[in-house]
Amino acid sequence: MNWNPRTGRGSVLQVLKNGDKLRTAFQMVFKGYTGGLVIGSFSGSGYGLFPRRPINGFEKINVFCAQDESIWDHTEKAEYTYGWSENYGTGEDGKRLEYVGGKVLEQGPERIVLRSENAGGCYRVRKVAYTRLDVPWWILATRLSNRCGRPVRFDFFSGDDPWIGLYRSSDGDVGWTPEGLVRRERALGLGRFESGGFYDLGNEALGQREGSFSNQANFFLLDPAVPLPDLTLFANRFAHSADEVDPGRPLDNKSLTALNMGWRNLRLAPGEGFTVAFAVGLARTGKPGEVPRPREISTDDWSVWRRHLAGREGRPPPLNRGVAFAAELVELDLSRTELRVRGTYHLENRLPGGASIAIDYPILTGSSRPAPAFVLVDGRRVPVKQTGGRARAERFMVKLPGRGLARFVIDYTQRHTGRSAGYMVTSALKWPTAIRRAVFRVRHPGSMGRVKLTYKPDHRFRRADGRTEHVIVRQPFVPDREMMMTW
Repeated sequence: MNWNPRTGRGSVLQVLKNGDKLRTAFQMVFKGYTGGLVIGSFSGSGYGLFPRRPINGFEKINVFCAQDESIWDHTEKAEYTYGWSENYGTGEDGKRLEYVGGKVLEQGPERIVLRSENAGGCYRVRKVAYTRLDVPWWILATRLSNRCGRPVRFDFFSGDDPWIGLYRSSDGDVGWTPEGLVRRERALGLGRFESGGFYDLGNEALGQREGSFSNQANFFLLDPAVPLPDLTLFANRFAHSADEVDPGRPLDNKSLTALNMGWRNLRLAPGEGFTVAFAVGLARTGKPGEVPRPREISTDDWSVWRRHLAGREGRPPPLNRGVAFAAELVELDLSRTELRVRGTYHLENRLPGGASIAIDYPILTGSSRPAPAFVLVDGRRVPVKQTGGRARAERFMVKLPGRGLARFVIDYTQRHTGRSAGYMVTSALKWPTAIRRAVFRVRHPGSMGRVKLTYKPDHRFRRADGRTEHVIVRQPFVPDREMMMTW
């Protein structure tokens, strides 16, 4: 570990059990960098893989070139950055986020946790970077806060021109998300990007033979309980709006190719903050042409940065004590006879000590929608009981670490005999704050025709399997009616 907290510059070398090496550079070589926990180096990889044996003839693999991260202030019409970024502008332009200081929070054989702080104009930027033994990824958390006596309005964009494979070359690079490969420019709206990256495969849209490159890929993976970007773009430059993207234009190996995530039109009152976090690293790849996958990251790993970036949030309202219902991802697979529900729920503990909380999980029933006999909680069968006309799964406990995150998953199938199905959301009103992030994915066969939802979808599209999918995202979410589906 050669990162210097006095300058905010330096590198970290990881040696994996298989003998491969990963080297991460933070703001290295270029004198114009201000310093801080932003991946980047001049004339070399910001994040490079040095395999024990060459991969497809490659003795080294560029995984990430450099993070290009910027704050765009709407009032000043100015960019704030760390001395260099091509996200807005062309490099050494904009206003500087000067390095304030940093600290090595943990350094040992099992893991490293680093912290940095930069500031410029009204913005204070604190970061935590975390990695551990034998994993090819970092978790990077960023907290932006307003240090002025007036409100600020801004966009925050973070991306990379990764040059996956060869450094200084986007030859063969295509994008990917779990939905499939991205060979042409694409804009993804709110809720359409939770993970993805670039893949050194070869782009058949340019006439290249796919499979003739390194077959390595990188990934971004959003923390499961922070706000999602409202726009993500794959383009031949750092784009900031959907009208800058041409869906017919291939991602070009003769240009700068970029993935850019944007949280736009953010507002912070004096003293308020906004936090995002994501993992970056080397993705899993299979046979050439198979869609890459991000690495699996546990709630224990996602909890680490939370212990070091405490502060008052601008949205949702601050939680002064106890446990918050932080996020939910609910997948609703609908047919004419049944609704299959899979809910992934994240709770966040703001207290320094561990906590346990009892969950009463409700099921929305009706004359044509009887309750299921049981639900599965993390694969464990839990009976459903009906009292006073209400159906609830038998109470179960969830344990949370101090200042950390916990997750549980519920699966059940509910039959219906009418032309409607439902999922209860108003039970969330019993929590002291809004749900920070709620994502609903409603899928049904195209043969069902038009399915009406009580909440307006942000996106509707036809899946490769022929089903229609509706994506509903609310950040934050304060439900005022149940989630109903009628046809």
